[in-house]
Amino acid sequence: MPSYETARFGNLEYDSNDVIELSEGLIGLPQLRRWILLDMDQDLPMRFMQSLDRPDFGVPVMPPVFFAEEYEVKASATVKRLQAGNPDPDLVTLIITTIHQGGEKVTGNLRAPLVLDASTRRGAQLALDDERLSTRQEIDYFKFGLAVAGESTENEEQAMDAPTTEAGSSEELAETVAS
Repeated sequence: MPSYETARFGNLEYDSNDVIELSEGLIGLPQLRRWILLDMDQDLPMRFMQSLDRPDFGVPVMPPVFFAEEYEVKASATVKRLQAGNPDPDLVTLIITTIHQGGEKVTGNLRAPLVLDASTRRGAQLALDDERLSTRQEIDYFKFGLAVAGESTENEEQAMDAPTTEAGSSEELAETVAS
């Protein structure tokens, strides 16, 4: 099993089948293409995307349901490319999240979501041109609190299908972000 030394988590062992490939990297960081998704804490509906191309770089991510009641990514050329050759794509949207100093404020960038196909482990970061979306949307602390307490929210099902790995399987990938 491959391992990788990170600045934040130390040595991580992972299954090579759990690597998420962002063929164009992140916006502004095109060289960061290989990622793994890690559990942060069992009680948090937040995960950590760790770059396998740069040991000191990773970002917290969450399902969009914690930031907006209704959030939909239109079928852009990038999304269509992710679906190409896959008759039944399992697309999952994640929001790159910022935990501000002291942890008292959590925001997400709704204008640049990550869209991942949990079945192929390929993905992309989109740049949405929608003035109604914020790059610093504050989290719905009530929903977040319910999730941390293990209680259900009305939109919880939408948050269930997100890729992750503790070095887990493809099925675990689709279940972990909202757990």
